[in-house]
Amino acid sequence: MDPRSIVVYGLTASFTRVQRCVEDVSDSEAVQTPHNLTPIIWQLGHLALSDGGFLRLAGGTSPAPELFKGFFKTGSGGPAGYPPLGEVKPVFEAAQRELERLAQFANLEQPVESRNCATIGEMLIFAAYHRGYHIGKMTTLRALLGKPRLFG
Repeated sequence: MDPRSIVVYGLTASFTRVQRCVEDVSDSEAVQTPHNLTPIIWQLGHLALSDGGFLRLAGGTSPAPELFKGFFKTGSGGPAGYPPLGEVKPVFEAAQRELERLAQFANLEQPVESRNCATIGEMLIFAAYHRGYHIGKMTTLRALLGKPRLFG
């Protein structure tokens, strides 16, 4: 597999797993904070906001509305008046489409200004890795909500 294919695979696989984590979660379940943990809606919204940030680093635009910053930035979380899943999912999906396009057509060696990565290729790998971290959070929250186990 060539490097571009690996990047696209990482984005697609992590996207699919995030989607599985939220597909059977209701709006009321999505905002629950079992054991005072940051809720599922925050995990998904944070990924949508972060993915939009990656797009901006590459010179694009983020599909995340401005209000996402108040709800989903790093360091936020906990109980809040979050938007419903039906408003957050499409933003995450739009970011995925743009990240996939970037992975397929951008110069993966192009530098970006980030403390986490040096190039567009590294940034896209970090995006997939970052999603994996939050998939772990979501699967833990799912277990605490009594939802079925998804992986393994």
